[in-house]
Amino acid sequence: MESKRRRKEFHAPSSTLDPSLSLSSSAGGGVDRLTQLPDVLRLYILSLLPLKFAIRTGTLSSEWRRLWMYRWPQPSLINISPVPSLPHSELVSLVDDFFRRRGCARIDCLNITYSPSALKIPDIKRWLNYAASCSVSEFYLDLSLTPSSPNTSRRRGSRAAAAAAAPILDFNFRSPSLTRLTLRGFHLASSHPSFRMFSYSLEILNLWEIYLSSASLRRILVTCPVLRSLSIRCCQDLKKVVVPVAALRLTRLTVVDCKKVSEISVSALGLRSFRFSGALLKTYHIQSAAMLEDVYISSGMAVPAVSLGDWVKPLGELASLKVLSVCSITLECIAALGARAEVGFRLFPNLVELQLLMAMMADSNLSDIYGFFKYCPCPRLEKLFLELPTSACDPSVAMYLEVPREEPPNGGFSNLKVVKMNGFKGHLNEMKLAGVLLMKSGNLEHFAVVAPWGNSGEKCESSSGNFMQCLSTQLSLLPKASAKASIILTENDTSQFRPVHSEV
Repeated sequence: MESKRRRKEFHAPSSTLDPSLSLSSSAGGGVDRLTQLPDVLRLYILSLLPLKFAIRTGTLSSEWRRLWMYRWPQPSLINISPVPSLPHSELVSLVDDFFRRRGCARIDCLNITYSPSALKIPDIKRWLNYAASCSVSEFYLDLSLTPSSPNTSRRRGSRAAAAAAAPILDFNFRSPSLTRLTLRGFHLASSHPSFRMFSYSLEILNLWEIYLSSASLRRILVTCPVLRSLSIRCCQDLKKVVVPVAALRLTRLTVVDCKKVSEISVSALGLRSFRFSGALLKTYHIQSAAMLEDVYISSGMAVPAVSLGDWVKPLGELASLKVLSVCSITLECIAALGARAEVGFRLFPNLVELQLLMAMMADSNLSDIYGFFKYCPCPRLEKLFLELPTSACDPSVAMYLEVPREEPPNGGFSNLKVVKMNGFKGHLNEMKLAGVLLMKSGNLEHFAVVAPWGNSGEKCESSSGNFMQCLSTQLSLLPKASAKASIILTENDTSQFRPVHSEV
């Protein structure tokens, strides 16, 4: 009641405001009158904003930084996680008591990380009901057995055990202001009412290690008309991802490590970012492929039954593409189809950043890289990142696909400014590629080489000198087309040069 009375004190009818008054700096001769307001007034202003806009005010100045965290009189950022020394019953009592004392004040972000048994599900449901009554904006619910980063993969045996032990939750949740939802580590009950919990304000949905059917996912998406971002990771029961036309505002789709997914179909017309990592898809279709600006496509395994044309066909439709990451298998498909002239690949006129994820670096893989630049010209390419194999041995393996040897491209690197080779061991083909890039890039500014810890190159193994010194000597002998190009050799992968897709 006190907070409500305080807010009423600051409410003034619009008719009483003098239109000649202004809080802008231009009207005050360079004085920031908005920042000069008392904290209580600024907090009141922040309380009227949605969470994401309140957070953005932190960029105005140091006076506004983190002020949004105090816009409610009660704590609005709540994190609930188990304490090893505290019995479950005591933790539940403490949380329940805290919620009773706190009341139903607005919650900006609620994070529940717990590993409950089936007997503790009622506690979780009680807390869900409380969060909904407080109009939570961002909600993170993690019921996995071993909470960790979403990118952390589990061993096959432990994943099977986790699936068997994961609780079943009827996630019947409805918050009128929910904008971001992250669910992890449980079976999502497929009863129809549980898919009506998503409010019409939900913009970001992350499903990590959630066990649900393809039909259930589609029902969820139909009830989320303003969804902008969908991330699906390690959902082992999912067999296909179908994004209906109803998801009008979806701009980003990420599917990672969902082993059974063999089909992806996106009918939404606004998709701008598509990121996939997993087994080769049998079919995938993106209605608005020509509008994509950000694509990550990687597979760790080859499936001979999959049509090569179906796997890389969308690459010929990406006229708006700015950032692209592809795996070595995708490069093989492009080289094979390009050599046989079965698919006509177009240039990438707007591509600025390219990342190549190389599982091997044999002669055929080097030819595939050359083939990519031959069949897919990138006239505006500025940044090139190469993730090299982790094997310490220089590979001599047979090609998965029979493709002709490609010669190094004659051009296409005139705008290239940054090259980074991660996992560089000084192997023959790595040195060949480094030499070509240095020789063909007339405007190159930075050539970053990250050597792996504890590995040595084939030419340096018999040398008595330091491995890094040996690599430095070899790289310094390579001719450069750009006099301003600096070669940076390090064992520490700093954040100075990071690809956009580094988090995928």
